[in-house]
Amino acid sequence: MGMPKIAVVGGSIAGLTAANVLRDAGCEVDVYERSDTLLSGFGTGIVVQPELVRYLLERTATTLDDISVPSHEMRYFDAASGEGVGKVEAGWRFTAYNAVYQKLLDAFGTERYHLGKELVRVAPGIDSSSAVFADGTEVVADLIVCADGGGSVARRQLLDRTPDYAGYVTWRGMVDESDVSAETWDFFQDAFTYGLLPDGHIIAYPISQVSSEGVVTGDTRLNFQWYWNVEAGAALDELMTANDGSRRPVSVHFTALPQPSLEAFRGRATTQLASVFRDLIIGAPQPFVTIVADADVPQMAFDRVVLIGDAAFTPRPHAAAGAAKAAADAWTLADRLVEANGDVTDALKAWEPERLAVGEAYLSKVRAMAAVLQHGGEFPPGASEYRFGLPQPA
Repeated sequence: MGMPKIAVVGGSIAGLTAANVLRDAGCEVDVYERSDTLLSGFGTGIVVQPELVRYLLERTATTLDDISVPSHEMRYFDAASGEGVGKVEAGWRFTAYNAVYQKLLDAFGTERYHLGKELVRVAPGIDSSSAVFADGTEVVADLIVCADGGGSVARRQLLDRTPDYAGYVTWRGMVDESDVSAETWDFFQDAFTYGLLPDGHIIAYPISQVSSEGVVTGDTRLNFQWYWNVEAGAALDELMTANDGSRRPVSVHFTALPQPSLEAFRGRATTQLASVFRDLIIGAPQPFVTIVADADVPQMAFDRVVLIGDAAFTPRPHAAAGAAKAAADAWTLADRLVEANGDVTDALKAWEPERLAVGEAYLSKVRAMAAVLQHGGEFPPGASEYRFGLPQPA
């Protein structure tokens, strides 16, 4: 039995990792991305996990220094007073979305990376499955791998499941050295920093600057997220309403951010945060706000259709391994197909239970972290249960 023909729906990090490892396993692979243009993560930062960069390190000439910057500590502060709570040695590295995405795209190539393919529906079948896109095209494959993210069309169709609002949002931003004081810039170097608050928290860390072509320039930026509890209903609707009057379902990016929202963001920093955290927040030239939501699933395989990454379990970001989980889903799928000599049915029978267990364990972990981080709970420096990365399922 030969290796299957595979259609990957979604061309971000999860989809590209899947496409690369499945192609290397001998499958014929095409990727279908809904965007009309190549993707950009708006410069957002990612904590490097082994699963995330495994493909780049093992099968391309990429090194960690090519895509990331190191740190040596995790530090914990009261963000309101600036007083230190504790610190631990921790050798994490940080990268940017654009750096990882571009390297994975370079590895796969663009010949079989199809833009402008917005999924409308999938049709699982016993012998083959199909995907229909908004432009009217239909693709038939031996296996369809749906990596279409937290708002997955496939998951909604197959399971009637969409992410649930978690009760808080995250403000995200980036600063260059020229945007903040020298004291603030130096304060956040060489570390992952927590700023703890009674009703939320801040995280900050340096990442590599990346050019529009995805090339790391050697300079660094500071990346932050500030999590706010916001009650569902009128308050959330107001915050997520863009300057054109539309209520955005996931994010309001800077160009669409109404002036009152920006003033509230900076005003809250001015009145509630210690100087270095305040300077970091106010210095961000283009902050934006995103809803935090999550979803679990009872099933990831549907005949010859599978859900991977955020299209299956959509986690909250606190353990910094969502992209790593997606990559691990892809690697394991390729392994099981090879072990089954290309038999999709046998491969998925082995693959699905283990990936469900990992997804459930990871979702439980990040929900437990949120329960303390967003409500002033005990968050001991270096606590093993809150360590970054994927958990080992029981």
